[in-house]
Amino acid sequence: MSFVKSTDVITDVALTVSGLSGGTNGKVVRINGTNTATDASSGDTSIQLNNVLIKVNNIYYSWGLVQGFSGLSAGSALFLASDGTPTATPPTPSSTVRSLFLGFAVNSTDIIFRPGTPISGT
Repeated sequence: MSFVKSTDVITDVALTVSGLSGGTNGKVVRINGTNTATDASSGDTSIQLNNVLIKVNNIYYSWGLVQGFSGLSAGSALFLASDGTPTATPPTPSSTVRSLFLGFAVNSTDIIFRPGTPISGT
């Protein structure tokens, strides 16, 4: 067992998933079949959004620091938009729209990806 001291620095931390195809770079994706991903949307069901990835430069990230975006505002919370991209404006949950927290922007190009639980409205 190993421990990380508070003075240690971990760099390039991200969990990736190999062996997948499909989905669009720069968008949140969900598994749609055997080794196949499809673009996710805030209109997907809560079950479909329970486990999402984000695809950047043909790499599927499940958690951690993801680089390769543009125009982000440092410190802003990011949510899943209807087109599958991260947005700083959360959608209003309804019976057909889910609000899904994706993480936050570290700077204008990098995010910490750690998706939450999809929230449905009534």
